[in-house]
Amino acid sequence: MRSRKWSGVLLAGMMLLSFLTGCGEKSADDRVESKEQSQNEKVTIAFWSDQMTECYGKYLQDKFPNVEFEFYVATNSTDFYRFKKEHDNLPDILTVRRFALKDVASWRDSLMDLSDSELANSFYQFYLRNYTYDDGTVNWLPACAEIDSIIMNKTLLDENDIPVPANYQEFVAVCRKLSELGIRPFLSDFGADYTCMEILQGLSASQLTSQAGREWRQKYESGQTNQLSEEIWMPVFERMQEFIDYAGITKKDMEGNVDSVFEVYKNHQAAMVRGTGEEAVRYSIDRESLLMPYYGKTEEDNWYLTYPAFQVAASAKAGETSERRQLILDIMEAMLNEEGLKHITGGQNMIAYNKNIELEPSSLLENLKPYVEDNRLYIRLASADMFSCSKTIVQGMITGEYPDARSAFEAFNAMMGKEKENASVVAHIDNGYPYAFCADGGSQAASAIMNTLREEVGTELLVGQSINVAGDIAAGDYTEEELGFLTMGESPSILLCEMTGEQLYDYFRYILTTPGMRGSLINDSTLYVSSGFEMEIRRTDTGYELEKLTIDGGELDHAKSYSVAVLGNEVLMQKEALAAASVMDYTKTEIPYKQIIIDRLASKGKQLAKPVDYITLR
Repeated sequence: MRSRKWSGVLLAGMMLLSFLTGCGEKSADDRVESKEQSQNEKVTIAFWSDQMTECYGKYLQDKFPNVEFEFYVATNSTDFYRFKKEHDNLPDILTVRRFALKDVASWRDSLMDLSDSELANSFYQFYLRNYTYDDGTVNWLPACAEIDSIIMNKTLLDENDIPVPANYQEFVAVCRKLSELGIRPFLSDFGADYTCMEILQGLSASQLTSQAGREWRQKYESGQTNQLSEEIWMPVFERMQEFIDYAGITKKDMEGNVDSVFEVYKNHQAAMVRGTGEEAVRYSIDRESLLMPYYGKTEEDNWYLTYPAFQVAASAKAGETSERRQLILDIMEAMLNEEGLKHITGGQNMIAYNKNIELEPSSLLENLKPYVEDNRLYIRLASADMFSCSKTIVQGMITGEYPDARSAFEAFNAMMGKEKENASVVAHIDNGYPYAFCADGGSQAASAIMNTLREEVGTELLVGQSINVAGDIAAGDYTEEELGFLTMGESPSILLCEMTGEQLYDYFRYILTTPGMRGSLINDSTLYVSSGFEMEIRRTDTGYELEKLTIDGGELDHAKSYSVAVLGNEVLMQKEALAAASVMDYTKTEIPYKQIIIDRLASKGKQLAKPVDYITLR
């Protein structure tokens, strides 16, 4: 095992203390406000995507007005939280989409046991057992289910007098008939790891949900085995091999993406695609399409594959007192109750795993009801190994590298059983910085990252939202993967442009007052960070108002032109914000935001830029 030199916890704690106590002199009104805020409970929530921040942030802040929430966007990986746990920096509430019990078992003691809570008991036991350890402990709970299915063009079938299949044998016959007619039976984006994994498991859900299949999964999830059972999994690979043949899957299918797949489908050039309820809405799939299950030998063996919109857990430290534990449970309950789930689904095609919660699906899911009633919703096995191995082996089956089910099964097991090499340390961060926001200064962690980014892109000024930085920064050794954990999992655009001081004022007025978008403000922890200049902002009853922009204490020159980098979601906020400032011309950096930070620390061997006080919030 490589040695760790984590000094970040103590250092970050000391810095946080000095930062909070060094916020400068305040007016009498400010002191009253600070006292009131200090009496509020503080709760840190890490969202797995910025979309969750958009959907949930304001809802939770409104639901719990006496809670001072600190939001940031994590990476969609349980390894991110393992990394945070290693230096005692878990958020109070954790969310992740890519999840398997196996991947979090080694640090389960750092999480709150939810098994005796009313919240855990609100779930169907059939689904809850996928989150239950042998000793009965439950640390994680699933949100509503994203439905993964076979989207079928019924119109295309009707035009060719082909009935909708009811079981696996009929499904195979339909595919072969379509091929005879010169119509592509099935299409999907096999270049994606999730597609390879979900089709592999979906085709064989009835096998994997058998008694023997459930017993194997429990052993795998608990770490008792890292090998596939031949009894359970050989039929899985046999079915996958058949599917590649009769569905007409080729090497070219590894080159497309989800957008191109649905374009082909909507042009009636493919009869079926793998897709979700959310994708059916996103790509405006018409009512003549059907979201069908993955087929078994009989209609009673058909299953829909599902995966939660996210999984949620709480750190053990967050519930050290009974009052604090109850608050955390109340917040989690608000996230997972009917009202909360509607914020994540937006009325889209998702199904609840909870008892007595009904989400209204669209007409596309009309045929799903009996499957929900019979608990025939299979939750994908989504360990890190399953993602990586499924992609490698399924793609190898498509290209002919594994010409039969036996060779694919053995190769999969060989990959699963291979001991993973410890990643090399590529960088050392000398100074840690806290993420916590201070009204007289801002967030040190966010400032350090934004100042670093500005240095690397070479602009005079830079602006980006604080949640683009993934919590506290610890001092210590880092692998390349861990450097990626410094910033949010998604990589927002870096837009380069010229702006006058007046245009910057217009830009900030738009940013500060536009709600309901990817990048809108929710509370202090989601405020924007400036680099190369300072902001004076006032908090009001309705939000935030810009008072002044300054450089080194003097007001920004309204007439002067500055080179500016803007970090954020181009399509869902920043394009409109720049347009509001009459900025139509901008370019994007070729290297992603996350990679720029990694290259700076690893390849160039530099340190993060020092943070500065960039904001005064009144």
